[in-house]
Amino acid sequence: MPWALLLRLLSGVLVWRLASARSRAAAGGAPGGGALQIPMAARVRDAREVASLVSRLAVVAGFGLATGLCFTAGTSSVVLSPRWLGAVLLAAAVVFAVLTVREARVARALVTTRRLRRRDRRLRQEL
Repeated sequence: MPWALLLRLLSGVLVWRLASARSRAAAGGAPGGGALQIPMAARVRDAREVASLVSRLAVVAGFGLATGLCFTAGTSSVVLSPRWLGAVLLAAAVVFAVLTVREARVARALVTTRRLRRRDRRLRQEL
């Protein structure tokens, strides 16, 4: 339920931002003149990139949480209960830690790519 509410809130903000940007463009641009006209395809690509980045960060947070839980449960199980259960949980923690690092690197690459694309766009507009 909280995920559905969060998704609905984020999609509402996205739609509001796109709608207000379109109405501002139709009214002659942003205050201050010289408004930048961004094509709809670029806006869709930017929205897709943001959604991809947010989903990657959510996966990183989930894997990080799973790593912590499995590590804590595995350590407790090794000491207090059957050792095989603790070993399985610690192995799962290692797997989740590797997945967390992998997803974090992918998210970092997405941020770098987006930053470079924006810088390239600004440089092309200056010419």
